[in-house]
Amino acid sequence: METMQLDVEDDGLTRQAHQALVASRVFGRPWFEPPSFDEVVLDWRHEDKAEPKEIWVAEHRGQVTGVATLYLPKEDNTWLAWFDLHVHPDHRRAGHGSALIDRMAERAQAAGRRSLLTEFMVPVDDPAHSYRRFVERHGYSLNHTEVIRHLDLPVADDRLDDLDSSSRPRWEGNYVLQTHVNGVPPELQPSLCEVMSQLIVDAPTGDIEFEPEYFTPARYEEQLALERRMGRTRLTTVALGSSGDVVAYTDLVLPAGAPSTVFQWGTYVHREHRGRRLGMAVKVENLRHLQAEHPGRRRVVTGNDGTNSWMVSINEALGFRIVELCPAYQRKLD
Repeated sequence: METMQLDVEDDGLTRQAHQALVASRVFGRPWFEPPSFDEVVLDWRHEDKAEPKEIWVAEHRGQVTGVATLYLPKEDNTWLAWFDLHVHPDHRRAGHGSALIDRMAERAQAAGRRSLLTEFMVPVDDPAHSYRRFVERHGYSLNHTEVIRHLDLPVADDRLDDLDSSSRPRWEGNYVLQTHVNGVPPELQPSLCEVMSQLIVDAPTGDIEFEPEYFTPARYEEQLALERRMGRTRLTTVALGSSGDVVAYTDLVLPAGAPSTVFQWGTYVHREHRGRRLGMAVKVENLRHLQAEHPGRRRVVTGNDGTNSWMVSINEALGFRIVELCPAYQRKLD
């Protein structure tokens, strides 16, 4: 068995890597809809200059048995790296995961990073899960935990009406809501990017202090272009203040390869505009658009740190239920 950097232009190897990735991600998770090969390979082949990635595989007798993706931010938070690691269930406990996780530390150190992060999905009721024991053996310690929730669709109209009527008096007259498909127009992108850049700072992240992301309209357009090639649909509802700038937003992303699933991406309200129920307002509006235009979708998947009481309360009011946990582990590098 050996590890090597994946040649993403090699269709045969990338297909094997995708198969290992999917087998790992669906293991023990019957509700999970895996991403299609086309989606994954487009992402692997995309070069993000602000956050380059390295894709490494474990190979045994000509067969890819595991895959790990290392992300190395270059424009912000350059002291850290983070990675995602998967080993095919048929090849676990044979050293393949250990070889890949050691390779991640080696590559992060070579890039001058001082901290290495990883996260994974585990059952709610298994505090000693094998994934936890694995990373702990390799020098990682728990930093914080996100709770993964699902919202069964469709949400009843009367529930959305009730939530809308309870939040609307707090914001109506001072803000305007707009919903956009596959990106906001150019005139809104600077203020949206400014708000999006703050999300990583305000979201609970244990004892790790992140700096704002370097997110620009150019990078936003680049991401939208990639999503179009992947066949994804992004629904964005924004709240505009009196100046016409974005002060709150929420994103729902519909992957092409998972026809029943919707992913809740970022939701954020600018610090100066909190306390007006804008978080609930934009989420309700986005859900209404989702259900009207995409009635075939069956669930929304989201994750929040357990200490984020503001967002947790919104999600519980909408009807999200706990499904699994996503613990984040950190290793400090020499």
